[in-house]
Amino acid sequence: MSKETPLDNDDSMLKAKNTAIFAAWIFTLLIVAGALWFLTQPLRTRILANAVNRVLEQSGDPRRLDELSAYDASGFFGTGVWFTLAETQTEEAWVDEGTRVVIFSFLGEGTFFPCAAVVNPEGRVVEFIPLNNHGKRIIRRISPEILEIHARRIEGNRL
Repeated sequence: MSKETPLDNDDSMLKAKNTAIFAAWIFTLLIVAGALWFLTQPLRTRILANAVNRVLEQSGDPRRLDELSAYDASGFFGTGVWFTLAETQTEEAWVDEGTRVVIFSFLGEGTFFPCAAVVNPEGRVVEFIPLNNHGKRIIRRISPEILEIHARRIEGNRL
């Protein structure tokens, strides 16, 4: 027959209070991290566009990403970032108004690499542009059927 003393009761209250404070700290950190992630989206998008434009320039491609473009959320392919292409009318490349590019991670031979897919105004994927040297080597070895599957997934997300 052990009788609970007031000290035992205070100890359990102290544990509950400490647990609640710890949970509140975790919750607050998650809220702050989520707010920062949301509020820095335009900056991160601009940094991504600048990096892709640098890669395109270094590879001799005259096309450039212009601005962020909204996409229809009805499709499942929501993991990429959509941009419009700046209109160019050079001999090497002719970009129609309404041409868009989606930047996403491509999985090839067990590794991820950044890739861009150019989508014409009708919503068809025109080409895939790997954005690093590793991707250039891998995308040449990927079967056309796999590229076609990725193209259909992107086109399924009609703009």
